[in-house]
Amino acid sequence: MKIHVIFTNRFDRKDIEEIDLANCVCGVIDTIRATSTIATILGCGGREVIVAGNKRQAFILKKIFNDYLLCGEEGGIAPKGFDYGNSPLEISNLDIKDRGFILMTTNGTQSIFKTSQCPAVFVLSILNMNYTVNTLIDYASNNKNDIALLCSGQKGKIAYDDVYTAGIAVKYLLTKPLRFEFSDSAKLAMTTALTDCDVINALEKSCSAISLRKVCSGEDIAFCSQLNKFKIAAKLHILNLKNIKAEEPYRTYLKNKKTKTNYEIAQLFVVRKYDTNKINLYQVQNKQYLQA
Repeated sequence: MKIHVIFTNRFDRKDIEEIDLANCVCGVIDTIRATSTIATILGCGGREVIVAGNKRQAFILKKIFNDYLLCGEEGGIAPKGFDYGNSPLEISNLDIKDRGFILMTTNGTQSIFKTSQCPAVFVLSILNMNYTVNTLIDYASNNKNDIALLCSGQKGKIAYDDVYTAGIAVKYLLTKPLRFEFSDSAKLAMTTALTDCDVINALEKSCSAISLRKVCSGEDIAFCSQLNKFKIAAKLHILNLKNIKAEEPYRTYLKNKKTKTNYEIAQLFVVRKYDTNKINLYQVQNKQYLQA
């Protein structure tokens, strides 16, 4: 099983010629803050997160799914008309059990759209690290896939917090009794995790943290540094129009005259808590596989 790390989401096919995304289970990383926010929403009992590609689409989705909470950021702050920003700390203090969310961010949600050709995509952060990495291994092993960790970066630049998070994931992979083939990018990412043992300090030195502190207090940085706070895996579901019309609660929303718009929904990118109850041979042989 090959392990790859992609350092930024603004890549061309030629930039990753050695990586076959169509055969890679992908872990999307945007530590400060999108994937930490999604992990927090689902870890605190939220039902699902619909990912919006831009602000206009986010408002259209909010009109249709009118009781969903609209969250996100532009330049680190919540756009006017959004219910909340992109703060996992703020969301962790809300009562969100069984609530649906719509999320739009500058970098992290864009990464999710870049992975549509992957057979499976999971949201990875420090908050849900071990459980998600275990799930990536499980899924890739069962389907004979490789693993790719996609760092969102910041506007096309490498972001240290994302690479560091990928490094923690690679370091954790080394504890597993499996044979992995690590790419040079994976080895470089792991070096950051071996060099920086203090997670908060590592995140603080990133361009993402510096940019965040320019617009707010930066309290989210300490929150995002909590290793394995949530024992959940969050999986992307890409629903086409047929799925959307057939599946509740979407069918009800689309039929509701109050929430109808002229905008035709062709696809929905939805992140939900992944059911890891299916036991495979590897889990039976390693009883603490998903508890580590």
